[in-house]
Amino acid sequence: MSERLVSPRLAEATLPSFYAAAAGEYDLTAERTGVVEVDLRFADRMVRLRFAGAELADALLGALAPRHDDGGGHVHATLAVWDEHACPAGSRPFPWRLADIGPGGLVRGSDVDQVVAIHETASGALTLVNRAGRSVLHRVPHSAAVPWWERAAPLRPALFWALRGEGRHLVHAGAVGDDRGGVLLAGASGSGKTTVALAALVHGLGYVADDYVLLHAVSEPAAISLYRTAKLDDGHLARFTTLAAAASFPPPSAVEEKAVVDVAASMPGSLRASLPVRAVMVPRIRGGRARLRRVSPAEALLALAPSTVLQLPFDDGAALASLAAVVRRVPCFALDVGDDVAELASAVEQALEQAAP
Repeated sequence: MSERLVSPRLAEATLPSFYAAAAGEYDLTAERTGVVEVDLRFADRMVRLRFAGAELADALLGALAPRHDDGGGHVHATLAVWDEHACPAGSRPFPWRLADIGPGGLVRGSDVDQVVAIHETASGALTLVNRAGRSVLHRVPHSAAVPWWERAAPLRPALFWALRGEGRHLVHAGAVGDDRGGVLLAGASGSGKTTVALAALVHGLGYVADDYVLLHAVSEPAAISLYRTAKLDDGHLARFTTLAAAASFPPPSAVEEKAVVDVAASMPGSLRASLPVRAVMVPRIRGGRARLRRVSPAEALLALAPSTVLQLPFDDGAALASLAAVVRRVPCFALDVGDDVAELASAVEQALEQAAP
């Protein structure tokens, strides 16, 4: 990869030129492979995905499949996705150095231009955004080599840009609930978000997400589902045997990756497209008995904001104001995550009861 990072620094006109060349790469690849076009609806937003080739569509659409929309309507953004290996003319080298790549893959200097570049060094994937036209390009090195974790939660930076708007942000959080509304699960990786989300799921509550959710922070905040999947580590597999029986496991070359369960397939009717946010919950793995208590909005914001800002550093901290508005609007709770799965589901129920309008 380092051989392709040949330019000493980004010039003022470099990224628009690179974007145009990349768009040409997509067109050439699509002429060769054909196009698989799918419209996906996320609440009131529709995104059009145009895959160059069926193999890449198969690799990335599985986690998004329930969102297919054939009803027409306004397309808010278009994502063109292709495999550089399939491009007849080959791919253009990156016009930046490894040292130019910041947190989350954001290429330093690109966020002030009309074109934004996100280079995910772990996978080699590239996302280019044209701010003016709500057009996003996404290039992967090879369809057959899309990482396991990317197949489970694909196109995250691309969807961030396609779906963002006033009060609308991709955030690092989970969400579960029922007809009363949803509980937003806040915390860094390893805090217990997935454990609580899975406990709620197996005890009959609706599932929106365990890790990333689209938050619409309007007068009535809503958590909108992105993916139909949940990830299970070894502890989850031992604890949630029903889900473990339905899980897919990474290939031998990715032994450190988590298992993935298709929530829509394994628990029919449990996946919720969206839920109004009635409460925020901050899980902490403690062991023993579960314990629910009220906390201040500031404590809840401290759990929500840092991991979102660090993992999704594409909006210059704009999500912070929306997250602050949400924790001020709804009751906030801390949950000591204990050993009894039923107690965790009961705690979610208690939070919804206390937060009832």
